Amino acid sequence: MPKNPLKAKPTRSVGVLLLLALAVLYGLARPTLNERFGWDLPSVPRSDGAARPSPTVESKVERAEAAGDTQRLYGLLEDLGDRRFLSPSGLLFTPGSAEGHRLDHLRRHVEDDPGRPGRHGVFDGGMEGALQTLDRAHEMAKAGDRTTQYQDDGRTIYTVDMGARIGYVGGREGRRLNNPVARRIRIVLEQNRLITAYPL
Repeated sequence: MPKNPLKAKPTRSVGVLLLLALAVLYGLARPTLNERFGWDLPSVPRSDGAARPSPTVESKVERAEAAGDTQRLYGLLEDLGDRRFLSPSGLLFTPGSAEGHRLDHLRRHVEDDPGRPGRHGVFDGGMEGALQTLDRAHEMAKAGDRTTQYQDDGRTIYTVDMGARIGYVGGREGRRLNNPVARRIRIVLEQNRLITAYPL
């Protein structure tokens, strides 16, 4: 008499499926945890055991070092070592965020993501333009020039009116509004360490 498939005992495949589900859950939760707490949790290794490619910031620095280029990263940032970079106004860019580095997080705001829910601020001028705008805004924020600020859970949040276009509002909501011009910038800092920045 054949066995009843409904009464079959769990097999090894259930364990494998459970492990895969946990890996997917970790992969989904990792970016949020990194962003919220400033952690740098490791990514899930590839099935072939090879390491994942280095973050964009690391590869750019490695290419510059291999070429003997000691210039500033993006023409602006001083390399302090250990993947830490300092802007002329004193902004510190470090490892952290869902993308692995705060600069890689900032890079998400130099191109629109039209499918992203809500609003998505996009800087004009690529990474160089974003960093120059951010550094200028940081100077204005320190001087209290056209700036509002408040504290939230140990972070300082500045909103700086730049008085001219610095980008536009993208994402789904921005697209619905025909991508309005952005003239303000939001900067979130822990002391001088950048957490995020984006046009409003």
